[in-house]
Amino acid sequence: MAKTRSAILSALLFLIIIPSAFSLPAEVVYTEGETYIHEYEGVDYEAVIGDEVNTGDSVKTGSDGYMELDRNDVTIKINPDTVFTLIPREEKSKKTDVFTLFLGSASFRYNVLTGKEPPVQTSSMVAGARGTEFTVLAGFDGSSMVVVKSGEVAVNSEGKTVNLKPQEGVQVNPGEPPGEKFRVLIGKVDYKKWNEDRFNSFIKDPVKAVERTENRMKFYIENISELYPVYLENRAKLDSERKKNKEIKAKEGEEASKKYFKDVIVPLSLKTSNLVLNIRYYALSALSLRRYIMGRMYMTLKTMYITKPDNRTFTEFKKVFSQTLKLFERSVVPQLVEADI
Repeated sequence: MAKTRSAILSALLFLIIIPSAFSLPAEVVYTEGETYIHEYEGVDYEAVIGDEVNTGDSVKTGSDGYMELDRNDVTIKINPDTVFTLIPREEKSKKTDVFTLFLGSASFRYNVLTGKEPPVQTSSMVAGARGTEFTVLAGFDGSSMVVVKSGEVAVNSEGKTVNLKPQEGVQVNPGEPPGEKFRVLIGKVDYKKWNEDRFNSFIKDPVKAVERTENRMKFYIENISELYPVYLENRAKLDSERKKNKEIKAKEGEEASKKYFKDVIVPLSLKTSNLVLNIRYYALSALSLRRYIMGRMYMTLKTMYITKPDNRTFTEFKKVFSQTLKLFERSVVPQLVEADI
């Protein structure tokens, strides 16, 4: 286990070193209040205009914080009490960043539509940006709401897609398909009120809320479990091909070795690194779910029932929480590095 994990981390380090090879940084063009950038190496610092947010970095805003990012014809407005991350992944043999929002709210304006717009993810859904301007809200209980101002956005969860047009919105609960579309008055969406409703919904039925997050955690783990054996197989094959290439160089010379490297080893290396990229994508998504959603749920109930630790509701909640945590520690933690924690 230690050897295979060492291998995956070696491939990961290769990917981390060259994030600019497949993505562009976002530039901080405006900031006010409490705003921080958390770099993928684990370094935190207060954000100022002109800073860059690269692949793997996170933005965190305080209760009075607000930040605007400009990234390749996309303007991102990050509101107070928000955690926003650029998580890389591979899809259809192409590397891209995913705009990830696990807590808070942010608005996205695409100044130019190219057909290659990064998707937006929360703990409960993925939104494909076909529109020019929309807002995504991520609530206390892991629920999400997407509201479209102009253009069109495709919201997907649990295999179901809902297409939103201007002045339409949809709510998505973790581990469930999108709900019914509803009409929205632009500028009238109150994130604070909506999040209070999500909090009250959690308090009303915390067991149901944690079961939803458990379903979402299982989704991430299932994808990791599917990809990891394929990665190990490709890694072993890559090691074998590298040994073979040394033999080719010894027997057939430098030119034959270079050709074999280009034709066989490079494609296999890219395939292997893409597998690492996607394993990390699901692992970091699971980590955010654990940290920003499940952790807050647990601390809220623990505080509420501090004098009644044997309360039936709290006991049932802890049972689901504990079994989800065990799944996380067994399947996700081995794919994380110290900087993630």
